[in-house]
Amino acid sequence: MLPKSYLVFKWTVYALATLALFGLQSLVLGHIRVFGLAPFLYPVLPAVLASFEGLRRGSVFGLVAGLVCDLMIPGPFEGFYTVLFTLIALLSALIAENLLSPGFLCALCVSAMALLLTGGAKLLWEALGGNRHLLLMGRIVAGETLLTLPALAAVFPLYRVIHRRCAADY
Repeated sequence: MLPKSYLVFKWTVYALATLALFGLQSLVLGHIRVFGLAPFLYPVLPAVLASFEGLRRGSVFGLVAGLVCDLMIPGPFEGFYTVLFTLIALLSALIAENLLSPGFLCALCVSAMALLLTGGAKLLWEALGGNRHLLLMGRIVAGETLLTLPALAAVFPLYRVIHRRCAADY
């Protein structure tokens, strides 16, 4: 069992890093437009962190990150990001534990999965609502995914350093 002070320190550092990444999204990435599309970093955060921290801790982070996103940005329905980010964190942790070792390739795969799941869930919601422009929306999802993946260069090293520096030697 790890000391509580260790856990508090580790998750405080993660929270500060996540806050900085939220700032990166809203202050920088949110204003970048390529063919009318902007990167959407938020789903990448629980995916990458869960690949390092595992199923239980990663899913709790996904839940909290989803709650914050639901409070900050509108989703298709109340609690959309909470449910989705928890699912993304669970799947990312399972991928990191069973298919790929936590590293850049794993982070790239889980980030792509997170972005496609987020876009796919929005597409499904629109389809259920009777929207007929699903092909166009699918292209938007693909474009946003391709635009967001280079931002992994900011997320991956930051979370990897925290994970390695805050590793317990008990």
